[in-house]
Amino acid sequence: MSLASLIGDIVKSGKVTVSAKNVEAIEITAADKKIDVKALDKKFIKEVLEAVRGENEAKGLGARLRGVVGQINVARGSLGMLKELAEELKEAGVTITLTYQNDVVITLGCEANAKFSSFATGTKAIEINSPTKLVELGI
Repeated sequence: MSLASLIGDIVKSGKVTVSAKNVEAIEITAADKKIDVKALDKKFIKEVLEAVRGENEAKGLGARLRGVVGQINVARGSLGMLKELAEELKEAGVTITLTYQNDVVITLGCEANAKFSSFATGTKAIEINSPTKLVELGI
């Protein structure tokens, strides 16, 4: 059983709010094979992404360039993983959306209706709904 199928079978409905340093950071709502991840604190999202990417306050041009090259390599690997997950979600009939400031930023899975974003992602299972919000979140 794939992770996407497992998510669809286990998560029926509910709501969870994740806080960091007494600030609500993420709200996750699930119902009928739809999961919405609402980003509430942009700073928290950026810190998590920086930790995942291994970014640091590197000094000097050479260190910064090495960091950028490393980030590009991580992004390539992450897109492949995200693409695989999105396609599994689509097959399982599950949709995950990321929202920020009441705008859907990205849709993964069953309800993704990728038109132009499929050129960038290589799949119709990932729809970039708001490129500006995606950049604002640092994704």
